Amino acid sequence: MSVKYRNILGAFIAIYFFISGIVLIKCSAVIMGESLAEKIVLLIKDTTSGVFAGWLSTALLHSSGAFDSIVVALTSSGVMPMSLAVASIIGAEFGTSVTPFLVSVLGHIRKRERLTVSFTITMSHVIYNLLTLMLFYPTELFFGLFTNIAWKGRSIFLKATFLKTIPDLIELITPWVKPLLIYIPAWSGLLIGAGMLVAALAGVERYMTATFSMPRSWNLLRATFMKPYRAFLAGFIFTIFVPSTTVMVSLLIPLAESGAILADYYILPYILGANIGTVFDVMIAAIATGNPISMGLWLVHFSINIIGAVIFFPLLKPFSALVRRSAELIAASPKITLIIVLILHGFPLIILFTYIF
Repeated sequence: MSVKYRNILGAFIAIYFFISGIVLIKCSAVIMGESLAEKIVLLIKDTTSGVFAGWLSTALLHSSGAFDSIVVALTSSGVMPMSLAVASIIGAEFGTSVTPFLVSVLGHIRKRERLTVSFTITMSHVIYNLLTLMLFYPTELFFGLFTNIAWKGRSIFLKATFLKTIPDLIELITPWVKPLLIYIPAWSGLLIGAGMLVAALAGVERYMTATFSMPRSWNLLRATFMKPYRAFLAGFIFTIFVPSTTVMVSLLIPLAESGAILADYYILPYILGANIGTVFDVMIAAIATGNPISMGLWLVHFSINIIGAVIFFPLLKPFSALVRRSAELIAASPKITLIIVLILHGFPLIILFTYIF
């Protein structure tokens, strides 16, 4: 079997385990019921703690898709309230900025002359997600906008009776899940399911990234960065196949350093497209539950990225200027770089500790 077909087969296998992880989480959550709900409520009490829990969890998992899928499964099981799930998803959007920033730092510790270009890529991601967090967090906190979107989405998808058949179809291809929970504790099923989601997404990223690393694919990628709309479309399409904004943003770093693409003006459109493209793995997770509530949460995820694109696409020039100045400042100071790394992980942790203790 050729390398190409091995990568395609590997991607399909990873997708299977992704769906299986969703089913395992949902079944485990139903079994655990109120005890699991109490544990989650101790950590996530309101919109603020939900936002920062989503931020920290995604930073640690290095995958918003995995975290959002876990939230979808828990909400569909009735364990996590809708408003807390929505807040967690808002926070998870910013958490996706952490890994590309670390890639910039760790990949160029001994090559600081390249840090400005590298940080231009990753700071585009960080600053965009920070600005949207500053917009969407208070909007949800004071007006509950995205929770209303989720409930309206639920009402719409209640009419989609085909969703009720999805769990039956999923159970046909995952017949081992319920028998497994007879022999293992439900809490371990929850952990195993979460691990499967993370590993499965990593598998998809690995095999699809290998496919896109071939010369023809790189030439195609370079050609897309001639105009903002092409960059947007490229981010959207490539992230559908490689469901991780973390991976797709990180891949831009060597491409920008080589001079194949501009390191500022066309990066934001690419990120906007990639953010929208990544909603499809969450959509699969929502459909797998067969629950209209899950589809309402998916609509929140989709709305966040659509609204962000509409707001920031007209602001490419001032945004790129802000990113360029920030990248130069950070690249020139190792202390500032270290402080940002600590803030990205430590700030949400401090907020959550204040709620716990």
